[in-house]
Amino acid sequence: MCGIAAVFSNRPIPFATIKKMTDIIEHRGPDGEGHQSLFDDKLWLGHRRLAIVDLSNNGSQPMSYKNGRYWIVFNGEIYNYIEIRKELEALGHRFVSTTDTEVMMAAYDEWGEACLHKFNGMWAFIIVDTMAKTLFASRDRFGVKPFYYAVKDGTIAFASEIKQLLVEDFVNKKANRDKVAKFLLFGEVNIEKETFFEGVNQLLPSEAMRINLDEGVGSLKIWRYYQPPLNQSMKRDGNLTEYQRQFKELLFDSVRLRLRSDVPVGSCLSGGMDSSSIVLVMHELFKQDGVRNNIKTFTSCFANKKYDEWEFAETIVEQAEADSYRVYPDMNDLFNEIEDLIWHQDEPFKSTSIYAQWNVMRLARQNNITVLLDGQGADETMAGYHPYISVYMANLIRAGEFQTAAEELKKLQETGLISATEPPGKVWLKIIYHALGIKIRRGSDVKELLKKEYQHINRTEIPTNFQEYLYTEIFGSLQSLLRYEDRNSMAFSIEARTPYLDYRLVELMLSIPGGYKIYDGYTKPFLRQAMKGIMNDKVRLRVDKKGFVTPEDIWYREKFAEIKSILLSDDSPLDLWIDKAQLKNWLNDPVKPFGKYHLWRLLSVHFWMKKFNLL
Repeated sequence: MCGIAAVFSNRPIPFATIKKMTDIIEHRGPDGEGHQSLFDDKLWLGHRRLAIVDLSNNGSQPMSYKNGRYWIVFNGEIYNYIEIRKELEALGHRFVSTTDTEVMMAAYDEWGEACLHKFNGMWAFIIVDTMAKTLFASRDRFGVKPFYYAVKDGTIAFASEIKQLLVEDFVNKKANRDKVAKFLLFGEVNIEKETFFEGVNQLLPSEAMRINLDEGVGSLKIWRYYQPPLNQSMKRDGNLTEYQRQFKELLFDSVRLRLRSDVPVGSCLSGGMDSSSIVLVMHELFKQDGVRNNIKTFTSCFANKKYDEWEFAETIVEQAEADSYRVYPDMNDLFNEIEDLIWHQDEPFKSTSIYAQWNVMRLARQNNITVLLDGQGADETMAGYHPYISVYMANLIRAGEFQTAAEELKKLQETGLISATEPPGKVWLKIIYHALGIKIRRGSDVKELLKKEYQHINRTEIPTNFQEYLYTEIFGSLQSLLRYEDRNSMAFSIEARTPYLDYRLVELMLSIPGGYKIYDGYTKPFLRQAMKGIMNDKVRLRVDKKGFVTPEDIWYREKFAEIKSILLSDDSPLDLWIDKAQLKNWLNDPVKPFGKYHLWRLLSVHFWMKKFNLL
């Protein structure tokens, strides 16, 4: 895990430019930095290193291969690099380090751009072939690692974080007004090429880029190199037992690969199914290898039991014989740290739960952990969120699977899952609407606040097909969670790894018929089955769901006078989007500001505009 930077232009670039781009992300790589000039200073590569594999200087970047023909800057990990290395050695390649970085360049030399299909990991990298005079760049399949770029006046700059592109005149420091408006209205973020900064774009998940250096920036080409297959059937076809076997085998192997590290590895632990499963799989793997390893786990807790999951996390800690560390986030601390948090996040964020994660990452660093495993991606790939239930039931009905729908509905009632977050009548209404193909209004509760020029903006539509819905979630809403995790972890020089986003697991789940995604009255049935006999049923059979939740509504009420003062201040940049008179009325309403994330979105944009001094 590191930070990368690069600049290519039709004219020489001063060293000071690339140096400033790497200096500003020292937090991403405190263990070293490097810079490389190519083509008479018209191309610079820069890197900040967080040493994870091969801690020697052999792992320093920018790194070269084949006597300087290839140069690379790379952020991420290729977990199966040992297997790929063996394959390449059999083909005649030789290595001077034990890093995955060198393996990537050899793979590119051997297989060209098709090397991407060999990699199991997370990445954002740039490879320059000085002989062919090409620049090849890529972002991993599911967007775990960030990759930003900006093009201006014959120059293109690349970065791991947007703030790197602001140190020079690569872009105008101006907010993307429509993107911000869409965020204020619907909370949408990180699902499109454009970012919140005008002129700054991102490579989307599964995208690659090529530039012919002789032809300049105008030759830039971007394409999607990966699209996982999708089984759209709702019929419970196939061998369920075989699906379950494959899932468990791949889950254990995914965690095993993500334990490869030359520095200490720990795990986040919320008390929910996803992180609890990771901790217990780690424990099982260590037992199988005869290793005594007291796993370090890190949990966000709250005194208010409505928001606290320690009761469940403690059960897992005892089962795994783990060393547990806890932190108690506080709203006063959040307000004291909000500028730092915003600066590291680069863009606004939807809720204060990001601050809970921020505290967990800091706690891990304070206890000498450099790599953390986490459960991102499980809900999206395995239909774990409760709102998926109504779409699932409706799709069974529309597919003519009436018996399965009736049986599953009964079981959902028996387990209590159908009423875990919403009144059953509301769930029933959603099922009927979805089954009839009637679009449920997904408007905005704050549309009245926005100025007329932003009233036309609509929410991104989601598919009504259940399997397509999950697919869209992976490449849609999950992206904001991955951004939060990347920035929060790297703020404290920690590498976060996501076992549920092993492409083999994702492909398996997308290939399994939708009818199996909710089973016997439970979401995530494959994970629950895999953990049978391993995880205490108190956690394994939970139907309530919290995640990195915070007592947000309580915090708002405690600090409401201060929040109102901030939002209504004469110098608030929210005036670009918000009608101040309408905002004042809205804030004076005893109900409207509370219960949802709208208040935080307003605060987040306010602080973001101020921190980055945007127009």
